Amino acid sequence: MKSLSTIILFLFFIFPLFSNPFKSDISLVVIDAGHGGKDPGAVSGDIEEKDIVLNVSKYLFDALKDNVNCVLTRDKDEYLSLQERCDFANSQDFDVNGFPIFISIHVNAASSNLASGFEIYIKDDQKRLALLSSKTSNRLISIYAPYNNTIVNSYINSVNSHLASLVSSSISKTFPQYKNRGVKEGDLWVLNQTFMPSLLIEIGFITNEDDREKLTNINWQKKMADAIASAILNY
Repeated sequence: MKSLSTIILFLFFIFPLFSNPFKSDISLVVIDAGHGGKDPGAVSGDIEEKDIVLNVSKYLFDALKDNVNCVLTRDKDEYLSLQERCDFANSQDFDVNGFPIFISIHVNAASSNLASGFEIYIKDDQKRLALLSSKTSNRLISIYAPYNNTIVNSYINSVNSHLASLVSSSISKTFPQYKNRGVKEGDLWVLNQTFMPSLLIEIGFITNEDDREKLTNINWQKKMADAIASAILNY
């Protein structure tokens, strides 16, 4: 029979594999305004997705900045590739007593003008993030290093689901008549290449007349940003 000291030593070394690297608070929010520059995103007449999401992203930054560190992948009308957005997020410094999250803001489009409402995407639960690249910050490496890759990915999935649920509920509470299309898993580049809990929020359909009226209203944009911020701050 193994001695008690041997068993304790064994548990000491395997425990980090099963503890939660995201048990603390969010210490950085990377806010990504989709599209930009030569890439307008979804378009309806002279209304372009890139402008709407930049406004909402800036309002989200303003709603969060006094309570949590946050950065924008872009703060003007410029083009960034999907990988550039991910590299920017992965390279950020943050307080290691917390953890970073990535929030990408988008506007939807559909072939039918009847499609409406908002939806939230998280990565596929079966998709395992590599967690390392040439752009991965030392801070990210330091919080992931003690843990098994599979365990870290499972905890990222858990944070994704919980945060997406909070955001979904907050938006529905703010806009009770606005259609909630739910939380969905998606094989999306910015969710698969950002090595942290990540959401992509489609805030409405530019191809739907009622949604489009909301999406282009500054007060509505601010309320949407406030709803997202409230969920993040209450995580």
